Amino acid sequence: MTTNRKRSPLSARSPILTMSRGPLLGWISLTFGGTIILQSLSYLHIVPLLFFIGLIMLHASLTWHADSLTQKHSWVYLDIQSILINGAALLMPDGSPILIAALNPIIISQSYVIYPNKRKFAIALIKNVLLFSITTSYLSDPLHWALYFVWFIPMCVVMLTITNLAVGQLQSQYRTQSFLTELEIAHQRVEELSIANERQRMARDLHDTLAQGLAGIVMQLEAIDAHLQANRPLRAQEIVHQAMGRARRALTEARDVIDNLRIHSDSNVDFAQRVAEEIERFRQEEQLDVQLELEMPASMSKLLSEHALHIIRESLTNIAKHAEASRVWVRVHQIRSMLIIEIRDNGIGFNTATIGKSLGHYGLVGMQERVRIIGGSFEIESGSEGTLIRIQVPLTEGE
Repeated sequence: MTTNRKRSPLSARSPILTMSRGPLLGWISLTFGGTIILQSLSYLHIVPLLFFIGLIMLHASLTWHADSLTQKHSWVYLDIQSILINGAALLMPDGSPILIAALNPIIISQSYVIYPNKRKFAIALIKNVLLFSITTSYLSDPLHWALYFVWFIPMCVVMLTITNLAVGQLQSQYRTQSFLTELEIAHQRVEELSIANERQRMARDLHDTLAQGLAGIVMQLEAIDAHLQANRPLRAQEIVHQAMGRARRALTEARDVIDNLRIHSDSNVDFAQRVAEEIERFRQEEQLDVQLELEMPASMSKLLSEHALHIIRESLTNIAKHAEASRVWVRVHQIRSMLIIEIRDNGIGFNTATIGKSLGHYGLVGMQERVRIIGGSFEIESGSEGTLIRIQVPLTEGE
């Protein structure tokens, strides 16, 4: 009549006791009426009837409040209910078969719900059966006592089966609710991470567009001022045109970021051509000797192309702003299934331990984030002279 599954007291007790009290009161009412009818077939005295009504009403009241009463005093609740049922049976001896066989199985089923522990349930079951046996042996001869058990045992089996199914269904609902709660928590966590990643992406893209563009324009304006002071208006005018071009390009890239578009998203534009254009722009604007070596793979994903171009652009911008270099070497090539990007200069170098620690210098940090996104490795070597940035990224197909 019992199973080997584990049940949680909190998940299998209160809801079952609360949800079942309506049907149980209906069952108690039917049993009450049947007992009186069966008793009235022989005799029915008013005083025992009044006491019987009082005991049944008390039994029904305790059943209604079973949830709260069993939280701390489950043994007391079960013992009192058993005493009430068997006491009522003694008041209605001829109607007792219906009363005992109908209500005692309910107490046993409630014991099954209240006590997930098999030992405690077994103790409650034994106590109930002993009290049932004492009552029936007092009310009838051995033959009728045996007939009581013939009716009592099937009722217990039916009630325990129904209770077991109800507990199993409730546990399934609790597990489902628990999974849904965990899923909701995970979903919220993903949203939080998505927001954080989106903020990082926006900071990275804004740095690569507005910040870089404005920094370049500032440098060009400073150069214009220097040429004007040196009475070189033609060179100053040339740099003005370059600054205007840079400003337009920065504005276009900023609009693309706002619209969440990929810069140069036309798939017909080859990555090698875009790198060459970037190198040529840098060479003309900074008047530096730039050596470019391209050994392009057969195909690259758009995501890899975009991040690789941003990395090269950021490296060149850093060289122009900080390196004081006269020569730059850029090499992009493939080794097996890896794309290798190397950017080297002959500038003054810097202390690599300060990367990410200086406020406002987000270029190298942004490069490291981009390399991490595309699953690559980032190496930087710098000393008193020159800096080398080496990036290895696995080549992937698709977007």
